[in-house]
Amino acid sequence: SRAARYAPRRPLQPLPLLALLLGLACRGVEAAVTCKYKKYTGKAFTTPVNWIRAEDQASAQKMCDEKEECIGYHLYPIVNRWYLFRHGTELVAEPGVTEDFLAWKKRMLTCEDPDKKGDGEEDEDEGEEEEERIFDC
Repeated sequence: SRAARYAPRRPLQPLPLLALLLGLACRGVEAAVTCKYKKYTGKAFTTPVNWIRAEDQASAQKMCDEKEECIGYHLYPIVNRWYLFRHGTELVAEPGVTEDFLAWKKRMLTCEDPDKKGDGEEDEDEGEEEEERIFDC
């Protein structure tokens, strides 16, 4: 009926709304490992078999950041694909082959995991919890 369609709706109850918001907030709680890279033009990683393929640079870098065995990634310009490579893979420049390649090599010492404390530094307030959490996910 038309009248029912345009009738005022019951307002959202605060408790289910709060539960929904907490659920959405908890999905993004995990922090990701981030690393810095050195960019190379005209060089490519060489290996007989590609390890991992990515669709774009952002996903390639994210995957490489998260995988400790990843040394870097490059763009294969002919197929417009990104490939990740393991430690031990060489980065080479080959005339006539790699001129259009772009490669990024992970700088391992720059990788940071926000979930892990670094350098064993002690907080001033040892008796208190590290951080007060609003959402206990």
